[in-house]
Amino acid sequence: MKGLAKRTANLGCRLGGFATVDELETQIQQIQEQEKALYRVISKIRASLDLNVIFQTTTKETCRLLQVERVAVYRFFDDWGGQFISDFEFAEPGWDNIDYPLGENTVWYDSYLQENQGGRYRNNETLVVSDVYNAGLSQCHIEILEQFHIRAYATAPIFVGNQLWGILAAYQHSEPLQWQDRQIKFLSQVAAQLGFAVKQAELLSDTQKKAEALQERNKQQSILFQVTSEIRESLDLDTLFKTTVRETRKALQVDRVALFEFDPDSNYTFGEFVAENVLPEYDSTMTEKIEDHCFGDQFATYYEQGRMQVVSNIYQAGLQPCHINILEKFQVQAQLVVPVLKREKLWGLLCIHQCREPREWQDTEIQFAKQLAAQFSVALDQAELLEQYRVQSKQLNETVAQLEQTNSQLEELTYQDTLTKTYNRRFFDYILDYEWKRGIRTRENLSLILFDLDYFKHYNDYYGHLAGDECLIKVAQTAKSVLKRATDLLSRYGGEEFAVILPETDSSGAIQIAQQIQKAIRQLEIPHAHEQLPFVTVSIGIASYVPEEGQSPKILIDYADRALYQAKSQGRNSWVKFC
Repeated sequence: MKGLAKRTANLGCRLGGFATVDELETQIQQIQEQEKALYRVISKIRASLDLNVIFQTTTKETCRLLQVERVAVYRFFDDWGGQFISDFEFAEPGWDNIDYPLGENTVWYDSYLQENQGGRYRNNETLVVSDVYNAGLSQCHIEILEQFHIRAYATAPIFVGNQLWGILAAYQHSEPLQWQDRQIKFLSQVAAQLGFAVKQAELLSDTQKKAEALQERNKQQSILFQVTSEIRESLDLDTLFKTTVRETRKALQVDRVALFEFDPDSNYTFGEFVAENVLPEYDSTMTEKIEDHCFGDQFATYYEQGRMQVVSNIYQAGLQPCHINILEKFQVQAQLVVPVLKREKLWGLLCIHQCREPREWQDTEIQFAKQLAAQFSVALDQAELLEQYRVQSKQLNETVAQLEQTNSQLEELTYQDTLTKTYNRRFFDYILDYEWKRGIRTRENLSLILFDLDYFKHYNDYYGHLAGDECLIKVAQTAKSVLKRATDLLSRYGGEEFAVILPETDSSGAIQIAQQIQKAIRQLEIPHAHEQLPFVTVSIGIASYVPEEGQSPKILIDYADRALYQAKSQGRNSWVKFC
């Protein structure tokens, strides 16, 4: 209530000291309604990671809460031009059908913004125009605004990290509009939240792409391992041929995979396809004899030395006309050609075809094809079976190790609190259980510190949730900086409460760490609105215990929690050790 009283006093000052009680109550009610509205919008933004849903919901809510006729999103290009995004706009009925709607992906080049690389928006400034005819705008600028029937507007920048991403714009078409401070503040707060949402969505997208790439790599490696196993278990060439082309096409999702064998007495001039797996809409290669007089003279030696042909588009690869004619016969537009050796001599080719369209081959696909052809060569040459298998096994082990390491890194992300970048409750529970079991074996003290911010609800009510989030981040990073040992762990325990696990630490050591945390946070001098505390402080509970068989680490949590409760009861901004 004190925060509300302070804002009431400020309102009185802004009204020159002549505001009536009814006017003050109206202003207070408007502030409260705006905060509630902002909370609703932020909640909806945070409830989704789908940018389309986020922007569509936000523009609609903002348009109605500001009581304006249109809200649109403008995104910058790399050259600081930009366009209004059609899916990210909302207009009230009657203004969603004007002659020149903004939401038709309208490209809008503003010479000022281009010359100044975002202009005022780079400095996180808003722009407010109550009437375009009384704002001192240039005639050409007014003419552009008239095309879209814009009479008044307010704009706020959208930042993704430190990069200016776009603009959130509110428009009034029918008449001038005297913008209120609360409207501009609300627009700016929503724009800031949109920036956070875009950043989150980009991070999620990047993580998903990496995960998908890892899954695809893992799938390819599993198929490679399966084919390798079948090669080892079978000496039937017909089975090996069919297995190789089938599994390769499945792994790479191509239109055709075929094995080509040279006539051994033709000096690589003649040959035929001996196995094939192809989609039904494309012609088979199995009925054709291939004759190529230039291959043996110009290319065979290079393929025998391990050369591969990687062609993304047969018409842009500088191929000989005779080669293009052969490929066109089988509707090939892109291909991978990998040599297959027998006793170090070129036996044939593993041909991977894309017929539907050109294709940019990925490094993982090229590597997969190369590995598979090597394994097939092993099947043809039994003398090299063991050596080839050892090489392949090593490659597989290295790949699996890389996948495990990457998966471990991705898993670590699930143990992180997204706001404070400390560990979350899930990881805290895991580490506490681990250290408890270790303490049973070593008979060493295990200490736990629980602390939370004093009167944090009052802080949030007064300064708002965005400021509250910033406060939590500063406190968490400051507490983390106190911990020097790699085994010490800080985690967000819940809300404004944090926990510190201190392995092999007795009560005196835990008290020392607690005092350092309390002092460091107090020295931040984060202003607090509470009458008893000018700055943000913390209350701390400390517990130290030697783990025993048959007991649960919950006992340590309970002791620390009791101590924390006692610290709060004593007036807060203090620490208590459980005795």
